[in-house]
Amino acid sequence: MKDYMRFEASVVPLYSKSAEDLWFPYNNGKLAVKSKGDEISILRRKDLEEFDFKLAHTQCMGALDGYNCFSSEIKDNFKTPSGIEIYDLKPLTFLLEEELFLLAAKSLLLLNWEKCHRYCGVCGYYMERKNNESERALFCPKCGYTTWPKTSPAIIVAITKGDQILLAHNKNFPKGMYSVIAGFVELGETFEQCVRREVYEEVGIRIKNIKYFGSQPWPFPNSMMIGFTAEYLDGEINVDGEEIVHADWFSKDEIPKYKKSKSIGAELIEWFKRTH
Repeated sequence: MKDYMRFEASVVPLYSKSAEDLWFPYNNGKLAVKSKGDEISILRRKDLEEFDFKLAHTQCMGALDGYNCFSSEIKDNFKTPSGIEIYDLKPLTFLLEEELFLLAAKSLLLLNWEKCHRYCGVCGYYMERKNNESERALFCPKCGYTTWPKTSPAIIVAITKGDQILLAHNKNFPKGMYSVIAGFVELGETFEQCVRREVYEEVGIRIKNIKYFGSQPWPFPNSMMIGFTAEYLDGEINVDGEEIVHADWFSKDEIPKYKKSKSIGAELIEWFKRTH
């Protein structure tokens, strides 16, 4: 399998215990990594043993390149030792290769899921991990209620009009920062319906030729971003004033400031710059 996919998802370790096994430990929402000069690296089992971290909520995520991968949380009395730094996840989009960033995101998603489901949503009893090597779930030993990790689907779309792209400034963005249109999928809504609705609600135009671009887990807090491209059909830009405060068409030479990271939003803008 590892010759076909670098990462193999699993609830239990797939390979023999190794000093090189990968660990993604968080403390107060920040990932602990090994630091040497300007370089950072994901912690290995041997690093955990050296620094003697006190861990909780440990879960196996699977294996990468033949080494088991684990999500965990460092307990609150954590003091950062020399050679270790802690990072918010978003800056790591610049510092980690894509596969490692996705695993760091998965680790945070799993931690948030387990911590938010400590008690049964039906009867309030303590939840336990389901003892099943092929299934990741929490169950209530009192009433039998079972819950699985959930993610909230959201669309993100690059809309083109000839040699221009539509970019918008969200009220929560830093000054001068722009991006493509995004929004959460509603219950019972297809991705394509959501793309049409979000674009119309936020900037007042209609679109056509909606095409799938790619996807990315986005643990802020638990989203799955589904990316699309689309073309302008008709209408004039009319921002909603609630989320979007300004939007306009830009050629690739006019594109304003945006976050150049491994986020799918940045990838969509880069795609436009390459192809137009």
